[in-house]
Amino acid sequence: MKMPEKWSEKTGLENIATMIDANSPIHDSMGEMLNLELSEFSKGVCIYEGTPTDRHLNPRGHIHGGWTMSILDAAAVLAVVTELPKGRLCATSSLEVKFSRPLKPGMKCRAIGKVKSISTNLAHAKAKLIDVKTGKLLAFCTCSASIYDVTD
Repeated sequence: MKMPEKWSEKTGLENIATMIDANSPIHDSMGEMLNLELSEFSKGVCIYEGTPTDRHLNPRGHIHGGWTMSILDAAAVLAVVTELPKGRLCATSSLEVKFSRPLKPGMKCRAIGKVKSISTNLAHAKAKLIDVKTGKLLAFCTCSASIYDVTD
């Protein structure tokens, strides 16, 4: 992924704003592969939307759990990024997911991530995945993220 400027020169919120800008040079190849899109964000909150397709099926004909985990992780961790000052980034250190319902191809989903707590070196966030059409809960997660200095 091509980074527009050094991430250390902007706050996390400013970096996320760059990601969502249609004119941004950032190419999110993982999001593209999984059919995910960052749709909204604010300080401490990040929302992703996505629609799994047939290429995300497991052998039983349901959407693979990895797709669900990926959209939840993205929403939770980027919610943490929105809280970070210049020169700091984070990475997932743990992720616990609970699945409520199976997903099917074509089901538009929304993952809403929110920061629960943040300190110098560690943050905790949660995210929930809902079916946009019905509003039903599909899965949810808790996440810890290690915070570190950017050395780019």
